[in-house]
Amino acid sequence: MDPKIKLLLQEAMNDKKEKVIAYFPYLFQYPFHPDTTFILLEVRGDGGIFGVTISPMNGWGTQLFTDANGQELKFGNAPFGFYAYEKLEQELSPEEFEKLEEDEELVEEMDSHVKDYFVPFFQECFNKAGGKKSKLPYYLYYPNSAEAYDLLTEKWLETF
Repeated sequence: MDPKIKLLLQEAMNDKKEKVIAYFPYLFQYPFHPDTTFILLEVRGDGGIFGVTISPMNGWGTQLFTDANGQELKFGNAPFGFYAYEKLEQELSPEEFEKLEEDEELVEEMDSHVKDYFVPFFQECFNKAGGKKSKLPYYLYYPNSAEAYDLLTEKWLETF
Protein backbone atom coordinates (compact mmCIF):
# COMPACT_ATOMS: atom_id res chain seq x y z
CA MET A 1 0.00 0.00 0.00
CA ASP A 2 1.20 3.47 -0.86
CA PRO A 3 2.65 5.28 2.21
CA LYS A 4 0.53 8.33 1.32
CA ILE A 5 -2.63 6.24 1.69
CA LYS A 6 -1.48 5.06 5.13
CA LEU A 7 -0.81 8.64 6.15
CA LEU A 8 -4.23 9.83 4.97
CA LEU A 9 -5.97 7.01 6.84
CA GLN A 10 -4.14 7.95 10.04
CA GLU A 11 -4.84 11.67 9.53
CA ALA A 12 -8.58 10.96 9.28
CA MET A 13 -8.48 9.16 12.61
CA ASN A 14 -6.20 11.73 14.21
CA ASP A 15 -8.79 14.44 13.46
CA LYS A 16 -10.89 12.87 16.25
CA LYS A 17 -8.03 12.55 18.72
CA GLU A 18 -8.89 15.58 20.85
CA LYS A 19 -12.54 14.52 21.13
CA VAL A 20 -11.54 11.00 22.18
CA ILE A 21 -9.08 12.37 24.75
CA ALA A 22 -11.77 14.70 26.10
CA TYR A 23 -14.28 11.82 26.39
CA PHE A 24 -12.11 9.42 28.38
CA PRO A 25 -12.37 11.39 31.69
CA TYR A 26 -16.16 10.96 31.43
CA LEU A 27 -15.59 7.20 31.33
CA PHE A 28 -13.01 7.29 34.13
CA GLN A 29 -15.51 8.88 36.54
CA TYR A 30 -18.58 7.04 35.23
CA PRO A 31 -20.58 5.21 37.94
CA PHE A 32 -20.11 1.71 36.55
CA HIS A 33 -21.99 -1.19 38.12
CA PRO A 34 -20.04 -2.46 41.18
CA ASP A 35 -19.63 -5.88 39.52
CA THR A 36 -17.65 -4.33 36.64
CA THR A 37 -14.19 -5.92 36.36
CA PHE A 38 -13.09 -4.23 33.13
CA ILE A 39 -14.29 -2.04 30.26
CA LEU A 40 -14.36 -3.56 26.79
CA LEU A 41 -13.78 -1.23 23.84
CA GLU A 42 -14.86 -3.40 20.93
CA VAL A 43 -13.58 -2.48 17.45
CA ARG A 44 -15.94 -3.25 14.58
CA GLY A 45 -16.26 -2.18 10.98
CA ASP A 46 -14.92 -2.33 7.47
CA GLY A 47 -14.95 -0.34 4.26
CA GLY A 48 -13.43 2.59 6.13
CA ILE A 49 -16.32 2.91 8.59
CA PHE A 50 -15.40 1.82 12.10
CA GLY A 51 -16.90 2.10 15.52
CA VAL A 52 -15.79 1.25 19.01
CA THR A 53 -18.50 0.18 21.44
CA ILE A 54 -18.16 0.56 25.20
CA SER A 55 -19.20 -2.41 27.34
CA PRO A 56 -18.73 -2.76 31.10
CA MET A 57 -17.96 -6.42 31.77
CA ASN A 58 -17.99 -8.77 34.74
CA GLY A 59 -15.42 -11.18 33.36
CA TRP A 60 -15.36 -12.21 29.71
CA GLY A 61 -18.73 -13.89 29.80
CA THR A 62 -20.99 -11.23 31.28
CA GLN A 63 -21.77 -7.80 29.88
CA LEU A 64 -23.41 -5.38 32.32
CA PHE A 65 -26.25 -3.17 31.09
CA THR A 66 -26.85 -0.90 34.08
CA ASP A 67 -24.75 1.54 36.05
CA ALA A 68 -24.11 1.68 39.82
CA ASN A 69 -27.57 3.20 40.33
CA GLY A 70 -29.39 0.55 38.32
CA GLN A 71 -29.91 3.01 35.45
CA GLU A 72 -29.42 2.36 31.74
CA LEU A 73 -25.86 3.07 30.56
CA LYS A 74 -25.34 6.44 28.86
CA PHE A 75 -22.51 6.40 26.33
CA GLY A 76 -24.46 7.88 23.40
CA ASN A 77 -22.16 10.85 22.93
CA ALA A 78 -18.96 8.81 22.69
CA PRO A 79 -16.87 10.09 19.75
CA PHE A 80 -15.89 6.54 18.85
CA GLY A 81 -17.18 6.42 15.27
CA PHE A 82 -14.54 6.79 12.56
CA TYR A 83 -14.67 7.27 8.80
CA ALA A 84 -11.07 6.38 7.98
CA TYR A 85 -11.42 7.12 4.26
CA GLU A 86 -12.43 10.75 4.82
CA LYS A 87 -9.06 12.26 3.87
CA LEU A 88 -8.70 9.91 0.88
CA GLU A 89 -12.11 10.99 -0.36
CA GLN A 90 -11.10 14.66 -0.03
CA GLU A 91 -7.70 14.16 -1.65
CA LEU A 92 -8.76 12.06 -4.65
CA SER A 93 -11.12 12.87 -7.49
CA PRO A 94 -14.49 11.11 -7.27
CA GLU A 95 -13.40 8.77 -10.07
CA GLU A 96 -10.10 7.92 -8.37
CA PHE A 97 -11.81 7.31 -5.04
CA GLU A 98 -14.43 5.06 -6.64
CA LYS A 99 -11.69 3.08 -8.37
CA LEU A 100 -9.85 2.72 -5.05
CA GLU A 101 -13.00 1.46 -3.30
CA GLU A 102 -13.54 -1.13 -6.05
CA ASP A 103 -10.12 -2.68 -5.39
CA GLU A 104 -11.15 -5.27 -2.80
CA GLU A 105 -7.58 -6.26 -1.99
CA LEU A 106 -6.59 -2.64 -1.35
CA VAL A 107 -9.71 -1.99 0.76
CA GLU A 108 -8.87 -5.05 2.85
CA GLU A 109 -5.30 -3.81 3.27
CA MET A 110 -6.46 -0.30 4.22
CA ASP A 111 -8.97 -1.65 6.74
CA SER A 112 -6.29 -3.87 8.25
CA HIS A 113 -4.01 -0.84 8.60
CA VAL A 114 -6.78 1.15 10.31
CA LYS A 115 -7.49 -1.69 12.74
CA ASP A 116 -3.78 -1.91 13.56
CA TYR A 117 -3.64 1.87 14.06
CA PHE A 118 -6.42 1.75 16.67
CA VAL A 119 -3.91 0.41 19.22
CA PRO A 120 -1.42 3.33 19.20
CA PHE A 121 -4.27 5.81 18.62
CA PHE A 122 -6.33 4.68 21.63
CA GLN A 123 -3.22 4.16 23.74
CA GLU A 124 -2.14 7.76 23.19
CA CYS A 125 -5.64 9.11 23.86
CA PHE A 126 -6.02 6.95 26.98
CA ASN A 127 -2.64 8.05 28.36
CA LYS A 128 -3.16 11.76 27.60
CA ALA A 129 -6.55 11.63 29.33
CA GLY A 130 -5.02 10.23 32.53
CA GLY A 131 -5.99 6.61 31.94
CA LYS A 132 -3.05 5.21 33.88
CA LYS A 133 -4.89 6.31 37.04
CA SER A 134 -8.02 4.36 36.08
CA LYS A 135 -9.35 1.96 38.68
CA LEU A 136 -10.60 -0.39 35.93
CA PRO A 137 -8.68 -1.95 33.05
CA TYR A 138 -9.74 -0.95 29.53
CA TYR A 139 -9.35 -3.58 26.81
CA LEU A 140 -9.37 -2.74 23.12
CA TYR A 141 -10.97 -5.86 21.66
CA TYR A 142 -11.08 -7.24 18.13
CA PRO A 143 -13.96 -9.78 17.96
CA ASN A 144 -13.02 -11.29 14.58
CA SER A 145 -9.59 -12.31 15.84
CA ALA A 146 -10.50 -12.54 19.54
CA GLU A 147 -7.48 -10.39 20.39
CA ALA A 148 -7.52 -7.90 23.25
CA TYR A 149 -5.06 -5.13 24.11
CA ASP A 150 -4.86 -3.80 27.68
CA LEU A 151 -4.57 0.00 27.62
CA LEU A 152 -3.55 0.07 31.29
CA THR A 153 -0.55 -2.28 30.97
CA GLU A 154 0.05 -1.54 27.26
CA LYS A 155 0.21 -5.25 26.45
CA TRP A 156 -1.75 -7.79 24.44
CA LEU A 157 -3.63 -10.21 26.67
CA GLU A 158 -2.30 -13.72 26.32
CA THR A 159 -5.34 -15.59 27.58
CA PHE A 160 -8.83 -14.59 28.53
